[in-house]
Amino acid sequence: MEKQTIAPKTSLWSDTAVRQAILIFIVLRIFLSVWGVVAITVNPPPEDAPDIISQQLGQPSLNEGWTGLLLGPWQRFDSLRYTRIAAEGYAHEPDSAFPPLYPLGMRLLGRLLGGTHASYLLAGILISNAAFIGLLILLHKVTEKDVGPRFAPRTVLYLAVFPASFFLLAAYSESLFLLLALGSLWAGRQGRFGLAGGLGFLASLTRLTGWALVVPLAYEFWRQRLGRGKWRIRPAAWSPKLPGEAFAVLLPGLGTLSFMVYRQIIGMPPLNQLYANYWYQDTSFPGIDVWRAVQAVFFGVGRRAGDPAMVLDLAIVILLFVTTILAFRYLPRSWGLYAAIMLFFILLPSAPLKPLYSFSRYALAFFTLFFILGIAGQRPWLHRLILYPFAALLLYFSMVFFMWGWVA
Repeated sequence: MEKQTIAPKTSLWSDTAVRQAILIFIVLRIFLSVWGVVAITVNPPPEDAPDIISQQLGQPSLNEGWTGLLLGPWQRFDSLRYTRIAAEGYAHEPDSAFPPLYPLGMRLLGRLLGGTHASYLLAGILISNAAFIGLLILLHKVTEKDVGPRFAPRTVLYLAVFPASFFLLAAYSESLFLLLALGSLWAGRQGRFGLAGGLGFLASLTRLTGWALVVPLAYEFWRQRLGRGKWRIRPAAWSPKLPGEAFAVLLPGLGTLSFMVYRQIIGMPPLNQLYANYWYQDTSFPGIDVWRAVQAVFFGVGRRAGDPAMVLDLAIVILLFVTTILAFRYLPRSWGLYAAIMLFFILLPSAPLKPLYSFSRYALAFFTLFFILGIAGQRPWLHRLILYPFAALLLYFSMVFFMWGWVA
């Protein structure tokens, strides 16, 4: 009788992507938690300041005991929008600008944790942290396949130390959106369009920019299913699944549309009116805010003149332009299309008082940025030039965030 060969058991820890993701998460989670405690202990923010009271949105301030130390530094800005939606639904007009999937998850988990304001905030942080780990693992594996195995560790590291990466661990929807969007794009690259459309639908119910996934998914559907060659539209291999796959490609757009319809049903104003009334934004020619940012940074014009976050936002815009162009040269075309449509969309809003509003946070969704930096970082001097400033800026801007300073 022949001896059967028993395959050696493998553990999750033996997977490089899993191991790196967990190590990065543990280090970043512990560091930012301690850093937040240090920031509010050394220089406590004035909780009775009118600006801070208004940002609380009528919710209790977490500033006592262990809850105050561990959750208090993360109780900031949009986190409070999400906790209010989790507790009250869309009872307040400006909250209706935020899609429902992330606060719905907070509501369900928060009720299990006690149904208090602190419970909803903790639920949001737990969801974001779990999504962050999944994002790092998936990003590593996608980079291995589409960019190259040697670039994957650096790509993941650069995302983790990006100056705005602390939002990925806060009660913000960024981590969940990035995980769903990356999963959708990767499923499309693998020809699994049903899964790609489903994940894209969920992504569009997490952030409004999710509809942009339709463009790269449509390109991948054409490339894989409708033949090859310039403008050639015929099935490469006919299958009865083709109509269903074509419909799945449109699901990210249908997700956004369904949210718009729901808002109208419950009597909320159009989004453009909402942004104009509450955030002083309107829609204009893409790039107007870039010019305003140049004036603010170099000529001291406007309300954000002298604002360090404005300098970061402008630098990131330039970096996104460059890496989006390079993506078409060094990466599969669908990644470049995703970056291009995302860049076009986030450049449409115009805010004279606050140009490039939240741009450093929005940049987290540009996977191509980190792919290209991962390639560039193979040169040791460029690796240091990317890593050290990113880490220093992460330290600075996370402290600003903990101190109730606006970052993005």
